[in-house]
Amino acid sequence: MEACCVFFACTSFVLGLFLMFEFHYFVRSLFCVLGARICKKKVHILDETQISGLCLTTDIDYLLDHMNNARFIRELDFAKMDFNFRTGLYHLVKSRGGQLFLGGTTIRYRRFIKLFSRYYITTRLIYWDDQNVYMEHRFITPKDRFINAIVLCRVRVVNCNAEDVMAELLSSSGDVEAVKKQKPEAPIELAKWIESNDISSASLRASSAAPI
Repeated sequence: MEACCVFFACTSFVLGLFLMFEFHYFVRSLFCVLGARICKKKVHILDETQISGLCLTTDIDYLLDHMNNARFIRELDFAKMDFNFRTGLYHLVKSRGGQLFLGGTTIRYRRFIKLFSRYYITTRLIYWDDQNVYMEHRFITPKDRFINAIVLCRVRVVNCNAEDVMAELLSSSGDVEAVKKQKPEAPIELAKWIESNDISSASLRASSAAPI
């Protein structure tokens, strides 16, 4: 009888965690961080990283046959964790008293990811300035290497200078080709997006300052 009560209490506790906190998200985050720190090799800050995924019933939209649009963005949390820990970006920013926050995202959907389909997400850092680092993510189907969605993200580096962080990561990269020791040019689509964000920020500041 006592064993049944303990089992019931534990089961209720776990179910409560799932209902209140989407517990599997935090469990997966833990495994993602542990995998990046312990099981996977470290990579250069300009290298591309990759994680795998599977579209499950918890990921689909109301049509019940493909991944919900919002789930694409959620999956990027795990891709960023993997990249930030394996490249050393997270640890260096933290050692300087800084933090990383998502400051903006733009996504272009090209094809559905069907229920129970496998995919993988690639992540690479494509540009930075003194306050931000910019990442590109791609959702790719393994069997035909089709890019289902492409995402640009602006990650804010708070309480430290992103240029200094990147300079240290590049200078400490060891014996790598010269191109991996230089700041890349911003791709034209990223430059246009940055310009769009600047226009939006100026417009919002102007509207906030206007009298009501």
